[in-house]
Amino acid sequence: MTTTTASARDQILDAAEALFARKGFDPTTVKEIGNEAGLTPALLYYYFANKEELYRAVLQRVAGDLVTRGRAGLDAAATPELAIRGLVAAQVEFLLAHPNAPKLLVREMVDHDARHAEAIILQLAAGIFRRLCELIEEGQRAGRFRRDVEPRFAAVSTIAQVVYFTIARPAIALLFGAGTAGISEATARAFGRHAGEFAVHALINPEPTP
Repeated sequence: MTTTTASARDQILDAAEALFARKGFDPTTVKEIGNEAGLTPALLYYYFANKEELYRAVLQRVAGDLVTRGRAGLDAAATPELAIRGLVAAQVEFLLAHPNAPKLLVREMVDHDARHAEAIILQLAAGIFRRLCELIEEGQRAGRFRRDVEPRFAAVSTIAQVVYFTIARPAIALLFGAGTAGISEATARAFGRHAGEFAVHALINPEPTP
């Protein structure tokens, strides 16, 4: 694929991601996506057979980047504690790079019961969720994490902190007194550090076994 064709395809995906997040799948038209991308609808159909194929490609790109970043955060760490912090930090960087992702995924869950996203959810499960559960179980076996915690629940809680913070950024900005200026990237990263520590401390065994 040449740089030009790669660029055009990325333009289409960027425009579609923004519109699907803003309006949802059903109300968004191919013509609107073309206008947003600065390309003709005919060119969109060169890359994608129909709107649904384009929508799935948007979801796949978002999920693929999340898995890549998340696994890097998990796999680069020497201990389960560092892995959890690394995953949360990777989530923050992903969501700063893809600010439309939470709204896009929430719309898919609410509007379509995740019917377009089943394969992507399974990809996330295999790439991040199961590995996080394994690391929590590893910490439990080593006596560093509490054994009365259900690993799946802890994994969901860990991941959900940053997701909710991103979805609720406008409301949180008001709570923080930031108003229309919104939450800065520095504040988002600071929250990520807090969320990582919060998740780890919720798991730490107060009486670690040797």
